[in-house]
Order: sequence, then structure tokens, then C-alpha cells
Amino acid sequence: MIKVQHVTKRYGAVLALDDLSLEVPQGAIYGLIGPNGAGKTTLLRILAALIPPTTGQVWLDNREVTHAPNAIRRSVGYMPDFFGVYPDLTSAEYLAFYAGIHGVKRRDTERTVTDLLELVDLTAKRDALVETLSRGMKQRLCLARALIHDPAILLLDEPASGLDPEARVEFRELLRTLRSMEKTIVVSSHILLDLAEICSHIAIIREGRLVIEGDVARVMSSL
Repeated sequence: MIKVQHVTKRYGAVLALDDLSLEVPQGAIYGLIGPNGAGKTTLLRILAALIPPTTGQVWLDNREVTHAPNAIRRSVGYMPDFFGVYPDLTSAEYLAFYAGIHGVKRRDTERTVTDLLELVDLTAKRDALVETLSRGMKQRLCLARALIHDPAILLLDEPASGLDPEARVEFRELLRTLRSMEKTIVVSSHILLDLAEICSHIAIIREGRLVIEGDVARVMSSL
């Protein structure tokens, strides 16, 4: 369960989030919908314990984010809307590098990398250089990176951005697979139709404020 309670975030004179409150049920695929600049990325970064809110509280599994940031980071996998890659590494080397960063035991790294490449359908690209991968493949590789420490919560910022229609379908199917693994997923997009058919719950955000939230059927009927 994720609880966001009256969260405000300011960057100087800019108000990115304005008294925002919402709840993400455990095991949900929760869609954050809003135009660019609505505050989606800011909210995801707060949930990932990367930045603190200016006011308000955020709770992940009964832990307040600002009180236990290191514990939160161990339980959260964050995929930003831009991805840093190391073009001279192969896909397997790339994941092994991040496994080391996240403290995956060396004896477990090979199996973890193999399992994640299979999950995101990149086994055939195991020894391919990252720079040679298509955009869709890079997105799936970065999702595997977010899963490297087996987090209970996934935060995905515009994961379908720039993907062709076929790659979007593949990514949506991958999210369904992750939900079947009992992951709680928060995923952002500025296109409602990208998420409506795969999400269990949706929140629409505009100018840092919550417009509406709830299960998909209720939100869609209200719209």
C-alpha cells in the first residue's frame, strides 16, 4: 500500500505538486495520467525517496519515505523517463554492473541476470552491445535493471514513450506479467489510452493537483 497525504513540492517559485493525496492498493497497476509538467515525475521521484516533499507525507508499506529512505530504495525499483546506458557494455554486463550496485551477491548475479533477460525477452541479446539495441529493447533492458534487486514496488516514468505500436503492446504484456508476480506498479503517461486497458486504478493529475482517482471503471465512467 502506498499513501500520499497532502503532499506539496516546490522548486523555488514553481509549485510542482499542490496538496496531492492518493492511495495505491497493494498489487495494483496504478496509472498516473497527465500532460507534461503535471507533476508526475516529481511524484515518482518522491515515492522513490530520491527527493523529499516540501510538505506532506508519503508512506510505503507503513514506512514514511523521509524517515527511512534507504529502506525505501531497497524495496522500490525506479525506471526514469530517461535512461543512462553504457554503450560499451553488453546487455548481460550492464545488468551485472547494476546487480553489484544493489548488493546482489556475486554467486547469485549470473542467475539473476539470466532470469531477467528471459523475463524481458532479451536472452538472444545477452552478448549484444547496449548501443546496438532498438529503443524498445533498451526500454526492456532498463526495466530489467529496475528489477535487479527484486523490489516489491515498481515506479515507471513514461515507459512507453517513443515506442512503436508493436513495442507498446509488448511492454503492456510485460506489465501484466509483473503484476502476476505480485508487484505493485505505478506507471505514468500523458496518454490515457496507453494505460486504461492494463491498469486496475488510475489518477489524473493536472498542474500538480489531483483531478480524479479510483478504479478504472469508475474513472472512465466519470470522464
